[in-house]
Amino acid sequence: MYYTSKEISTAINKSTEIINYRAKEEGYVRGFSDCYALLVEYDRVLRGKTKADDILNFEYLNTKEFLYKMLKRGYNFESFAKACNYEILTKPRPMFGDIGFKNGSAMIAGEYRWVTVEEDKKGVRSGTQYSYFERNLQILARPLRSSL
Repeated sequence: MYYTSKEISTAINKSTEIINYRAKEEGYVRGFSDCYALLVEYDRVLRGKTKADDILNFEYLNTKEFLYKMLKRGYNFESFAKACNYEILTKPRPMFGDIGFKNGSAMIAGEYRWVTVEEDKKGVRSGTQYSYFERNLQILARPLRSSL
């Protein structure tokens, strides 16, 4: 039902390598080396080509435009996560490999810290330490093993 810690670790590491390489070659580019691209690569490493590829296959200039275009395609964060076969968690207690959305940014729960990309950084970084009970998340979801 869920992925193993080893599979999650491999997916985080490989997706981080991909985004860091892109950031090194092209710099920070929305849709190519940003936090949503990290999420798509993470999902791709876990499952191969997934629905995330199709849903987030558009260009945007800022977070507001990203959210507008996602809504125009009929998705919000929750419906996106469900469509990509993530279990929506009702209690905000993150575990290794979970994805979260906060203030328009996508994050992945690393071993002890959120993994994300920031506009002023070059590539992926470890963000804030996540807590037992994470506040202010718009959504928290866990990848399910079965693919769509």
